Amino acid sequence: MTELSAAEVLALVPHRPPMRFLSEILELSPDRIRAAHIFTESDCEGHFPGFPVVPGVKIIEFAAQTGCVAWGIYHLSRQTPPDQMRGYVGLFTRVEEGALKRVVRPGERLVADAGFGQAGYFRSNKITCEVAVRFGSGSREGEEVFSGVLSGLWVPRESLEDGSAA
Repeated sequence: MTELSAAEVLALVPHRPPMRFLSEILELSPDRIRAAHIFTESDCEGHFPGFPVVPGVKIIEFAAQTGCVAWGIYHLSRQTPPDQMRGYVGLFTRVEEGALKRVVRPGERLVADAGFGQAGYFRSNKITCEVAVRFGSGSREGEEVFSGVLSGLWVPRESLEDGSAA
């Protein structure tokens, strides 16, 4: 199979606003992925009025969209013909050793790095990876925001529609 480019992988990520937290793929290889996103005021609506803070669950979702979804698409495409790729859905299945370490405000650029590390793998339709999210610019550039081991599973779309994957 032909390896997909970063732009092709990004185009195949199925998430759309308001649940898309992956803006650009900066690096992509069999060994790692690096992606970026800037959360907006609307991403923080109601969390906390007058002092908006990016919800931790959205930071974890950004990590999952980077490591499990986008990088999973890349690895799945190495064994699945391109015309069949849209027939699969990537599901985020687990976070282990996850830790949120910093408060993130709207407008701050985050960068996520995912790799296999000690615990990771891609086999058949499953991916497990180590993901670290850091500030990508400004006075806190490089400071870690989140780290964890995340897992995902790719299933045929029809198995979700008929309930056999549930």
